[in-house]
Amino acid sequence: MKKLISTALCLILAAMLSGCSVFPFASEADPGDIPGTTNAASELPDDYTTAPVTQAPAPNAAEVNIRPAEWASVQWQPYQNQYFTLQIPSGWQVEFNGDANQMQWQVYAPDKTVGFANIDHAYAAKDASMKDALGFGLSMQDGTVREFFEAMFAGSTEYFTVQNSCVPDNKAQLQSIRPNTPIHDYQSLYATFKDENVDGEGIYSAVVMDSKDVVFNGKNYGAWEVNCIFTQWAPKGELVNWAPVLAQIAKSFNYTDYYLQQWKQIAQDATNVPSTLNDPDPVMEAFEERSKSDTIIQEKRSDMLGEYERVYDNNTGEIYRAYNGFLDDMGDQNRYTPITDNQYTEGYKGWIDK
Repeated sequence: MKKLISTALCLILAAMLSGCSVFPFASEADPGDIPGTTNAASELPDDYTTAPVTQAPAPNAAEVNIRPAEWASVQWQPYQNQYFTLQIPSGWQVEFNGDANQMQWQVYAPDKTVGFANIDHAYAAKDASMKDALGFGLSMQDGTVREFFEAMFAGSTEYFTVQNSCVPDNKAQLQSIRPNTPIHDYQSLYATFKDENVDGEGIYSAVVMDSKDVVFNGKNYGAWEVNCIFTQWAPKGELVNWAPVLAQIAKSFNYTDYYLQQWKQIAQDATNVPSTLNDPDPVMEAFEERSKSDTIIQEKRSDMLGEYERVYDNNTGEIYRAYNGFLDDMGDQNRYTPITDNQYTEGYKGWIDK
């Protein structure tokens, strides 16, 4: 077996800093008590008049300073090797190894904080004591998808915590590809993790097939076969924003004629063309089925810590994270309005800066 992909999981979260006053306690003192100042009111001339205070005009809605997010301004470029073709965001990297017997590939941003990966199949020993002897990198006792990913990332993350799971609705399609081998477990997991002191979140999906025990001299030589292994990841709180980009990458995947020729030489049934199974919509169910109330609370807390207010652009239908006080500065206008609670689950397209 070829070595499993070591998926890039070094994620970055923006540090959030709050400002402070240079003289934090000056507001409680009398101006005359502060060194270097006097009671200015007692020294004003008799004919002094106070100039009227004028309020700065509200900014024009058309001149708002919008900073598009990276996921909202992707430039696409084609990628091709002898085995498959893809559409990827400009500047992203592709890694792959294997051939039609076993293929694994991954696409990720230059800083590796966002990405998508696929392994067509892998194996895990049923008996942990036989893992090394059989040449497998993993072992599983129960053969569940959750157990597979927890074992896969045990050595590369500080924690890997499954928050939600579901059975995607394309299970019947997958079973039809291997009608004589029942599916043992098929799950899509939404998990959060920490790697190198950085927090992230991702969707993890795989299919574990039924397999027989092969016991000899008290040792189980049997193995679990794990197929259609998909992972996609992003910094925590940003997966919903990157999901359309990652979906576009996955849906653009196609095998080349060269790969298919290899496949026909390897496969027992030459007419059984491999399915790309590159539609991520079913496996995203685990992410979408997260508790909405928890997501709303998490997003509101994130805005509060970052000193943002989230607003809706009624002209374009897009959501932005605006600086705190943006709507007050805008005054009486109808273009930008506060979002509803449900819209906190829809992500945002960028920031509105001062």
